[in-house]
Amino acid sequence: MASLQDDAASAEDITSPIFFWRETERPYGCFSQWYSQPFKETNEAGDSVTFETAEQYMMYHKAVLFHDPDIAAQILNAKGGREQRALGRKVHDFDQDIWAANRSRIVRDGNILKFSENAKLRQTLLETGDRELVEASPSDRIWGIGYGAKNAPSKRENWGLNLLGKALMEVRKHIREEEEEKK
Repeated sequence: MASLQDDAASAEDITSPIFFWRETERPYGCFSQWYSQPFKETNEAGDSVTFETAEQYMMYHKAVLFHDPDIAAQILNAKGGREQRALGRKVHDFDQDIWAANRSRIVRDGNILKFSENAKLRQTLLETGDRELVEASPSDRIWGIGYGAKNAPSKRENWGLNLLGKALMEVRKHIREEEEEKK
């Protein structure tokens, strides 16, 4: 027989945020932009482009947004997220206001592809129910909250923007809606 304490713990488990950060952490490391899961996009020319990570997708589309085909090509050929991110920081004619207006859409679109093309990842995302998804990066207050998972609950009023967590919740909603339309 379950106790009231057990019931309260279960209720907390299904309503408390899901914290994620590093791509190697289980079970939610796949929510990281750095998680290696190749996915494809068909570009405007009709060519299929493969991305190794959602981070690569974001940096590539950052270069495309600012009309920098040379950096975009280098990002596609770069090995690993660190090199891709470094190249993304070299995009010519970068404008912070334009980036701020487009970054969440770009990350959402990339993650729609990532999670739509892989049944296991899609299932992991959908199994989060309606729980809040939170990137618990202690060093990133834009894509994450600026706190690690251990300290995050007590610092909620000071959290950063959590743009990645918000984008993933939009992806989850989008995938659910697509699945409903197929029924």
